[in-house]
Amino acid sequence: MAEKYRIGAYEFETREAWENALDDVKKIESIVDRIDIDDPEHVLSIYKLIRNGKIKFKSELGAVFLCDLSDRVAQYSQMKMAEKPSGKTFLYKVAGIAFMVLAIICFLVYGYFGYREKQATRKLEEQQNQKDISRAIGWYVDRVKEKNQTSEGDAAATPQTTEAESRKTLEILQEYQVWCDRNPDFAGWLQIDDTQINLPVLKTTDNEYYLHKDIDKNDDINGTLFLDYRDNIETPSTNMIIYGHNMKSGEMFGGLKKYLDADYVASHDKIHFDTIYEKRVYQVIAVCLSEVGYQDDATERYYNFIDADDTGNLQTFLSTIRECAVYDKTQDVTDDDSFLTLSTCNSYVEDGRLFVVAKKIQ
Repeated sequence: MAEKYRIGAYEFETREAWENALDDVKKIESIVDRIDIDDPEHVLSIYKLIRNGKIKFKSELGAVFLCDLSDRVAQYSQMKMAEKPSGKTFLYKVAGIAFMVLAIICFLVYGYFGYREKQATRKLEEQQNQKDISRAIGWYVDRVKEKNQTSEGDAAATPQTTEAESRKTLEILQEYQVWCDRNPDFAGWLQIDDTQINLPVLKTTDNEYYLHKDIDKNDDINGTLFLDYRDNIETPSTNMIIYGHNMKSGEMFGGLKKYLDADYVASHDKIHFDTIYEKRVYQVIAVCLSEVGYQDDATERYYNFIDADDTGNLQTFLSTIRECAVYDKTQDVTDDDSFLTLSTCNSYVEDGRLFVVAKKIQ
C-alpha cells in the first residue's frame, strides 16, 4: 500500500506534496500571527496580495486559506452594506456579491479538481481490480490447457518448430487477452510492490499519443504509461523504456522521485514488467537525473539505447548513466544483460528528466 502523509484532515499522496503543504502551513501561520484575522481591513489586504500573486502557495491548503479569506471579506461587505447610508448601499451590495461569487468560484474550482483527481484514482483502481480478475481467469484457463495436454499424452508427436516459426505463433498470456481486446495497443503491465505503480502499459507508433490519453483513448491529463515505439515486445529489445507523467498526485510516475532516496531504493528495488507474452522481474541498478538534450546536441542520450550491438553502445549507455547517476550499482552489468528504464520529467533543471534503470533478473 502506498505511503500516506497527513496534515489534520488533509491527506497527501506524496512526500513532496506533504512538504509543500507544511511550507504553506508555516506561511499561513506567519500571516495570521502578523495580522488581526478579525480585522476586515487586514483580511482584505492579505486577500488582495494573494489574488495578485504577491503571496503564493504550493498546495491545496493555500486555496483553502484563500477561500476562507473570501468568505470573511464577503461577510464584512454584507455588514458594511447594512450599516452604510442608502446612497452607498448599492456599491457595498455589489462588492459583497462580487466577493461572495469569488468565494463560491474558489470552492467550486477546488471541488472540481478534487473530483477529477478522485475520478482518475477510481479509474486506476478499476483497472487494477480488472487486472486481478483477468489474472485469476488466466490461471484457470492455463490449468485447463495443461490438463488437456497431459491427458493427450503422446498420442501425437509434437512437431519441431524453428525459432522464427515460434515467434510467429507467440501466444498472448491469457490474463492479458481481455486487455488486448479492449485496446490493441496494450503492451503489458508494470508493477512495483508497495507503490501506486500498478498500471497498464501501452505502445503505439510514436511517443506522443498516450501522453494525454487513457487506455480507452479518451483525453486524460494523467495520460498512460507507454513503451517507447522503437521497442519490440515480440523479440524483446535490450532496453525496454517506459514513459509516464510526473503527476503531483503521485499517479503514473509521480512516485519515481522517491527513488532519489537510497533507503527507498533498497526497499523497492524489484520491478515487475510483464509484456503480453512473458513475465519479467528487474532489479534497480541506477537512478539518474539528466537533461532531455537538443536534437543537434552530440551528447549521448539514455533514451536512444534500445538494442545492444557490436559497436560498444552498451558501454556508451553505461557511461551515460554513470555521468548523471545519483545511485549507481552498474558495476556488475554484462553484455548478456537486458534492461528496463522508467523515465519521467523532473524540475531540478529546465527540461529535466528522472529515470530509473533496472536489469532483468528473472
